[in-house]
Amino acid sequence: ESDEIDTRRRMLVEALAVLNERERRIFEARRLDENPKAFEALSKQFHVSRERVRQIEARAFEKVKQSIRDRISATSQRRTS
Repeated sequence: ESDEIDTRRRMLVEALAVLNERERRIFEARRLDENPKAFEALSKQFHVSRERVRQIEARAFEKVKQSIRDRISATSQRRTS
C-alpha cells in the first residue's frame, strides 16, 4: 500500500512538470491545497477574470491527466516488452 501511494505521489509530481508556472500554481491552489482557493481570490492574484482562472485550471487538469495516462501506458509497454 505504501509503495502504491509513493508511486502515485511520484507520478503526480512528474505530471505537474508539464505545466507552466501559472498553471501549476492555479492547479495546486484549486486541487491540492487542503483549503482550495476560490476563483475570485486567484483572479485577483493573477490579474485575470474568474472565468480565465477556471479555464486555466481545466486545461491544467487535462494536461496532468494526460501526462499520467502517458506514463502509465509507457510503464505498461515496458513491462510487456
